[in-house]
Amino acid sequence: MARVRMDLTQEQVARSVGFVPAVYGRIERGDMVPSVPKLRELCLLLGVSADVLLSLGPPENAPSAPPPLDAPEASPELRRLTLLVRELPPDRLRLFQVALETIAAPDDEPDVG
Repeated sequence: MARVRMDLTQEQVARSVGFVPAVYGRIERGDMVPSVPKLRELCLLLGVSADVLLSLGPPENAPSAPPPLDAPEASPELRRLTLLVRELPPDRLRLFQVALETIAAPDDEPDVG
């Protein structure tokens, strides 16, 4: 659900964390469990806790803990944009940077370049 909420394909998520898409599909269906380092990467990418990804409920009588300091605070759209930018080849990344600089330029200063 987290992947769908971010409008990502299984292939995009798989490539982002270094899985073969078929392996990621098995993980998403619950047929296999990723290694701890890969689980962490998935949690950071999708912005959800490991408990959520592993379908674990909170232990009974457990005090609620504050969210981890490295929990993504960005919107799903911003996390998706970050993922897409990471996948850009260098020439496309430069074009993206120029586009952002153009958008961020103050209106009263015309771009002469």
